[in-house]
Amino acid sequence: MSLERLKRSQPEQQTALPETVGERTPNDRPDSPEPELDALEVLEQELERARSVLSQSEAEPTRVVGPPPPLSLFSDDPQPLPRGTSVGRYLVLERLGTGGMGEVYAAFDPQLNRKVAIKLLLPGGEGLERNEARPRLMREAQAMARLSHPNVLPVFDIGEHGDRIFIALELVEGTTLRQWLKEQPRHWREVVHVLTLAGRGLAAAHAAGLVHRDFKPDNVLVGRDGRVLVYDFGLACEQGTGAPGAPVPVDLAELLRAEPPIHQDTGPISGLRTREPLETPVTHHGLVMGTPGYMAPEQYRQEPVTDRADQFSFCATLYYALYREHAFEGTGAGALARATLEGHLRPPPRDSRVPSWLRRVLLKGLSLHPSERHASMGVLLELLHDDPRTRRLRQALVAVAAAFLVAVVAGAVGQWHQRQSLCQGMAARMDGVWDAPRQEAIRKAFLATGAPYAADAWSGVKGALDTYASAWVERQRQACEATRTRSQSSSEAQLSARTVCLERRRSELKSLTGVLAEADASVVERSVEAVRGLSELSTCDAEDALAANVLAPADATVAARVEDLRASLSRARALRISGQYAAGLSVAAPVVSEARALGYRPLVAEALLELGQQQAGFGNPEAEHLLKEAMWTADEVRLDEVRAEALVALTQYVAYDAARVRDGHDWYQQARALLVRTRREGRLLAELESAHGLVYAAQGDAAAAEASQHNALAALAKVSSPESPEAAVVLRRLGTTLSAQGLHEEALSVYQRAHTAFHKALGAEHPRVGSSLVNIGTTLSALGRHAEALEPLRQGVAIVERSLPSHHPFRASALDALGAALWRDGKTSEALKVLHRAVEAAEQARGPEHPDVAGPSTTLGLVLVDAGNSTEALNYFERALRLRESALGAHHPELAAPLTGRGEALLKLGRAAEALAPLERALSLRESHAVPQQELAETRFALARALWASRKDTTRARELAKQAERTLEQPGSESLRARVQEWLAPRMPHG
Repeated sequence: MSLERLKRSQPEQQTALPETVGERTPNDRPDSPEPELDALEVLEQELERARSVLSQSEAEPTRVVGPPPPLSLFSDDPQPLPRGTSVGRYLVLERLGTGGMGEVYAAFDPQLNRKVAIKLLLPGGEGLERNEARPRLMREAQAMARLSHPNVLPVFDIGEHGDRIFIALELVEGTTLRQWLKEQPRHWREVVHVLTLAGRGLAAAHAAGLVHRDFKPDNVLVGRDGRVLVYDFGLACEQGTGAPGAPVPVDLAELLRAEPPIHQDTGPISGLRTREPLETPVTHHGLVMGTPGYMAPEQYRQEPVTDRADQFSFCATLYYALYREHAFEGTGAGALARATLEGHLRPPPRDSRVPSWLRRVLLKGLSLHPSERHASMGVLLELLHDDPRTRRLRQALVAVAAAFLVAVVAGAVGQWHQRQSLCQGMAARMDGVWDAPRQEAIRKAFLATGAPYAADAWSGVKGALDTYASAWVERQRQACEATRTRSQSSSEAQLSARTVCLERRRSELKSLTGVLAEADASVVERSVEAVRGLSELSTCDAEDALAANVLAPADATVAARVEDLRASLSRARALRISGQYAAGLSVAAPVVSEARALGYRPLVAEALLELGQQQAGFGNPEAEHLLKEAMWTADEVRLDEVRAEALVALTQYVAYDAARVRDGHDWYQQARALLVRTRREGRLLAELESAHGLVYAAQGDAAAAEASQHNALAALAKVSSPESPEAAVVLRRLGTTLSAQGLHEEALSVYQRAHTAFHKALGAEHPRVGSSLVNIGTTLSALGRHAEALEPLRQGVAIVERSLPSHHPFRASALDALGAALWRDGKTSEALKVLHRAVEAAEQARGPEHPDVAGPSTTLGLVLVDAGNSTEALNYFERALRLRESALGAHHPELAAPLTGRGEALLKLGRAAEALAPLERALSLRESHAVPQQELAETRFALARALWASRKDTTRARELAKQAERTLEQPGSESLRARVQEWLAPRMPHG
């Protein structure tokens, strides 16, 4: 079942309004007061009568009772929109369900190449007037858009379809919590786990100043991918009621005297006035909103609503999920309202296995008065996992671990030097990890490969690992002394946590040196980068990391197995960072399976992260799902380091993909916020900033991309040499952003710095060396030095084809660059062969419909025009335009290249009048964006020739050509400038 069976209800029946019980008017009121009916009894009668007209269903959708609407509002269930109908930019696939306010459709977003859910307003939804229902849906989108959290259903877009409003949300396969509970028996721990994730979504809303007001099992989605999402913020409001101009809440007596009219979609209660949240008011009437059984007492009484009202609803929902019955006695809406207001809780079922400590936590959250509930959702969520038995076991385990640590350290000290102090034997922990025998084994393995750069690689590896091992020893010694020698504030538990963290880094180092000791030529090629890929030691100092590291399985056997599996993950990481993805994958995949079976969530998060990164190395689409699951799982168990790495990896995964720009920005923002909160700097921050620069580049914003790469270099400067391989990666990306702005001289200097660093650190055959040679050759060609450009381009393409798999996207880019340079140097026949290979490589890398195919297709089209095959060229330009427009929209500057090419082809075919439209559009795009001046001049000159040939506007044609000439002064534009001048000379007016 997909998300969008969100608000499905049974078909409504047309029912005449029954007579109102106990109705009075001023004319028939007796002179002497009668004994008034019990207020709650009146309320119950009214609610029960309203409930009786509902269809019989177990679902409990949100109901709103207001003044009676005209009967014309209740129309039959509308016909679903036909498949292919456009709703905004989205194409309808199928209707998934209908509810009181709207329909939900599965739809396709062609711009971002993904499925979405479209919630489309129904006229008269939930019995509201259209001018009330539209703002309510708008408010739902506003509320959800304010939240960016893994446990809140994401909103992508909002718009209008005719006179109806819609919101576009993520399409998630799953079911509501209510249906999830029905699928099979659920252990109480499983229920608490799922509701805790939903509670995190509520807590995020509270942090943003929102109160959901309608949290219940029907508004929680349990995805098939394991995610738990809160949705339907249609009743959300700001915390409190103190905004200027807010209506004064009425008391319960006034509410009970009101006669709630009955119509078809009602179930809870209505009142006279209530504060309406967010920027857009919901209704002129004002309503008390919510669902009996889950509403807090203050919602009935129309008192100020705070996050503790949601806490009440959350506890009522968790109660229902644990016991399969409402927390309050009664089976009808009125009975539930009465029981809630009077605090009549059900006793626990006799056969319940829910522990008493958990029930006590729930009962506090269900207190009648908000002040008596838990201080916040965060406190409540903490208490839900504070199982006394588990806590005692954990405390015992920490004590045992601390005692064991003392024994290990003492033993190591005794072996090192019995007369040394307790904290001065840490260097012995490098025995068998990075000692003389291991170093000699690695040196021999490197030299045995016969690679000409093996000696240099060994030198670089030894220097980097000496530094890393020394830093490890010093950190462990300082941690020990802070606790044992100097009696600082650091506790035994903190020492244990730091030791666990550092031990994992030592295990990772041991695994890497083991891989290096068996190195073949491919490992030697990547060895320096592998060393740079070791996990940072500084993260072991972070308090958040320490808190996470303390957590350990309660069962000693499970704990031992967890450590064995972590050792396997260390080996998998070592294989990955040394470039052995296939071998690393074979190690990581079984760890994920066994971690899931053990049920130890921190290990599951770590294993998913490693497996996702392995798959990302292959370019496997499965990587994204694995990295997302790693992120969610890490968030669940508060492993900030794992979550941060997953977010950075996700940003990197989509960074080059022009179709995933919005996703790239989203991942970046989440990762950046987490790194700021955890005060992470250095390499991980640099990786994130650099990946964000690639996202901007894919978007076509070269200036923003340049700024991001400078940010990355600044972050790296704090922890790395300017000549390090990681700095060279950022320099190469910086050069690309400069080239995109036509700053080719600056770009060439940056590329040469990057190439020097790569060559020195990695050897001559590394793919990064090949890619930097391609960058240098491309820039030389852009500067008009075509013959000079061919040598580095040929060398770079050869290295790339030897070192990268056939489906790697950069192979297409390298071939595209070589083909363009060959064409500019007059080698048209060879250029055509290379460019056909470039198009095939792009199709193989990401599929024939991916926008990355547009680049080599455009270049091939230009060469075909020059070769006299303009008709064939038109097909390539049209394909490139279609691919880019579907991914980037109609106003992206990258559309200008195939549009200009199309204009050139039509000119060559003698169809100048047809060439005007694409060339005018291309000029508009290039004049409204920051593009290299030569590209702008190319389009102006082509349009000038089209205007002249079609005799549409010869005066403008001359002016465009003169504008092109004036801007063609930079190196590399001499040839085009000469062509423009040659064309202009006979067309300038004489005298």
